[in-house]
Amino acid sequence: MTTTPHRRILARRVTAAEFSGFGRAIELLAGGTDVVTTHGAGWSDHRSLESVLGTPGHLGLTIGSAEPLLVTAMERHLHTKEALFCAGAPVVVAVADTVGEHPHADDVRAFVIEPGDVVVLDEGIWHSACHGLGSPTPYYWLATADDSIADVWAPVIEGPIEVDVDFAHPANPDILTPAAREGRSL
Repeated sequence: MTTTPHRRILARRVTAAEFSGFGRAIELLAGGTDVVTTHGAGWSDHRSLESVLGTPGHLGLTIGSAEPLLVTAMERHLHTKEALFCAGAPVVVAVADTVGEHPHADDVRAFVIEPGDVVVLDEGIWHSACHGLGSPTPYYWLATADDSIADVWAPVIEGPIEVDVDFAHPANPDILTPAAREGRSL
């Protein structure tokens, strides 16, 4: 059975300002006051100035399918923040700040996370799994895992939502097309 999207939204390049209602976005490669950068012979290192979780964390690796991303359900964590970051290629994630037992389509936004970016979801923020741009893509997550707490995926009220990643859209001047990304080095 095919699910017809109730609406369509544009994924935007993640920035600290755009993501502030859902948590923190840290652009590690861009530096700034919340990033510590060190250099050595043949390497550079970029890390957050402060702990991103505030609690002990568990590192996980998920492989997200290729977009198109059709958001039918989302999860949230009431006991931990969650950091999401790329393993080497960009991913797209949908988020919502809906209060209640189900995310609402009106609250859903989508962001492209590029290599060097980290998003830290606040506790209680609804989110999808991340998905690759054009191919299945691995990404990392960091959160406090507690096997006694079940992660519940709730249907999106007035969903589903199709997330569009439009490389040519004016809101996305920094998102590289898959062809341009092939020649990019970090």
